[in-house]
Amino acid sequence: MVDITGAAGSQAADYSIAGTRKQVPNQQFDTDMFLQLLVTQLRYQDPMSEGQDTGEMITQLSMFTLLEQVIQLQDTVEKHAASQDKQQALNLLNQQIEVRGYDGGTVNGTVSAIDFSSTGPLLTIGEQEYALSSVIRVEGGNTEDGQ
Repeated sequence: MVDITGAAGSQAADYSIAGTRKQVPNQQFDTDMFLQLLVTQLRYQDPMSEGQDTGEMITQLSMFTLLEQVIQLQDTVEKHAASQDKQQALNLLNQQIEVRGYDGGTVNGTVSAIDFSSTGPLLTIGEQEYALSSVIRVEGGNTEDGQ
């Protein structure tokens, strides 16, 4: 049976498989480790033993399925958030905005360009780029037909 002790984010975690104890320093429990533990548990399982708890194994398998679904949901939410950030930045193009400057003051100007970097959209005002998260105020712009 597998015995896993330790809290998420701890500096080290102990786990034992078939009576041997191993130390895993600075490592989070991920799906690969879970699969390795599960396969090792199945390998040393004795189906003829009366002490075998199949309910526990079914619980572990269902927990693994739930973990995979949570990971997929997290990926979907992250992709959606990144897409929303890009759309918000595009909506600010040619708009008059106020941003928090790098010196702590405020900067006013028109967004002339947008750079989609790995850290998120960067809005260009004048010659300087500012993160989308630094926007403080957006002024409504008039369209050509006055609406």
